Amino acid sequence: MAKILVTGATGTIGKLVVKHLEKLGADYLSGTRNPNGGKDVYFDYNDTASFENATKGVDTAFVLGPPLVLGLDAVLAPFIDFLKEKGILRVVYFSAYKGEKMQGLDFHPKLEQKLKDDGFDYTILRPTFFAQNFKNYEGDNIAQRDIIFMPAGDGKASFIDADNIAEVAAITLTQEGHSHKVYELTGAESVSYHDVAKLLTEITGRTISYPNPSPEQFKSVLTQSGAPEFIADYLINVYGTIANGNVDNITTDYKHITGKEPTPIKKVLEQDFA
Repeated sequence: MAKILVTGATGTIGKLVVKHLEKLGADYLSGTRNPNGGKDVYFDYNDTASFENATKGVDTAFVLGPPLVLGLDAVLAPFIDFLKEKGILRVVYFSAYKGEKMQGLDFHPKLEQKLKDDGFDYTILRPTFFAQNFKNYEGDNIAQRDIIFMPAGDGKASFIDADNIAEVAAITLTQEGHSHKVYELTGAESVSYHDVAKLLTEITGRTISYPNPSPEQFKSVLTQSGAPEFIADYLINVYGTIANGNVDNITTDYKHITGKEPTPIKKVLEQDFA
């Protein structure tokens, strides 16, 4: 049985991947900057000295980059080069749905191509926006201001349950038949931020609104609140894929791999806000 290193093991996706690997009885290590014993192992993309010990006995890696990093390809490339040098060629890479449409944020396509060019036995996962983003990134806005506030325009996205993504990751890390495959993971329906505001209104019993901020308004609010300017620019480019209609699509890859339908966004919102 493969021994797997899960990078980003304490984040939204990583901790769920670990949960599914546990269910499957897989042999794995949880790569984290703050190990707490057990299967945790110290790992930091920015500390190349951590690579050797974290991959001891490992033959498969789940490569998940940190969020909100503009030059992600430069951060992950040294670890990918290390894996190649060590002969650890089985990699499941966490990419993004329609990553090529994110203006100025072309790191996912670059990293996908690097894995292909460098001879890795890769599986690439391209999930769309997480349904949990409303709790993780908009929780305070919803709880304190009764709004959701992202520059998503009037576009739609097929939000997917993070647990569905992690389930696919665990399967592709442990089962045969996924080499040199690219899976695009979406939910079963496309909804707009207007639609989500209506769902949240129904679930919370409060009127939740979506003011549909322009990119300029969004950037102004974030910078006035003290956020670094690059974060606003990053999010404008990412959520611009919704505003521009680039992610208003539904795929069947999750059902193909698991035999199940994706979790409806309403169910995730109920779990997070009811």
